[in-house]
Amino acid sequence: FDIITNTYTKKFDFVPATGSFPSGSLIQHTDGNLYGMTNHGGANSLGTLFQYNPITDVYTKKIDFSGVTNGSNPLGELMQASDGNLYGMTSTGGLNNKGTIFQYNPSTNILTKKFDFDGTNSGSTPYAALTQATDGMLYGMTYDGGSNSYGVIFQFDPLTAIFTKKMDFVGTNGGAPMGSLIQASDGKLYGMTYYGGAILGNGILFQYDPLTNIFVEKSEFD
Repeated sequence: FDIITNTYTKKFDFVPATGSFPSGSLIQHTDGNLYGMTNHGGANSLGTLFQYNPITDVYTKKIDFSGVTNGSNPLGELMQASDGNLYGMTSTGGLNNKGTIFQYNPSTNILTKKFDFDGTNSGSTPYAALTQATDGMLYGMTYDGGSNSYGVIFQFDPLTAIFTKKMDFVGTNGGAPMGSLIQASDGKLYGMTYYGGAILGNGILFQYDPLTNIFVEKSEFD
């Protein structure tokens, strides 16, 4: 879509073989290409990771998600970390069929599963994207799982592949986050939950300090 001329141009049609039903957003890597994922389709009907060249209009399926080995059915989007690799999550698949965290190297076309979500201990069914904070760590949330089955906030170290659950949603402090965290200029992470809250139960906007591990509800949706 050209915002200057108000011109809309269809660039590519998804079909089952190349991936179908994309749920997240595109990201432009420093190589100039756009990368994204589909929730279904591909060789195993479990989703794909793809590359699109905006200059040549060439779409290339790069990875087929396959379930246990690398995850399946991604719902969010990819992000580029400071190491140049793309990181993402799948909503299902992995050893426990609770989703995965993976690393993808666009230069080598190698996808490496880095972590398997397990449900109670680490959460399950992540919906959105990872966020790299100024401390170099990746932060994210899961829609389900954790001690109370309302989802969790977690930290993942891309250098050591160490996963740390930072807190459990309990309902009164929100539950079932579907989006991503962002780091604001104050250094804090901000996010939202799909439902929950101490009073109204319609979801909250919250602040999380990765340095102190302090969570503060800022507003409830009414």
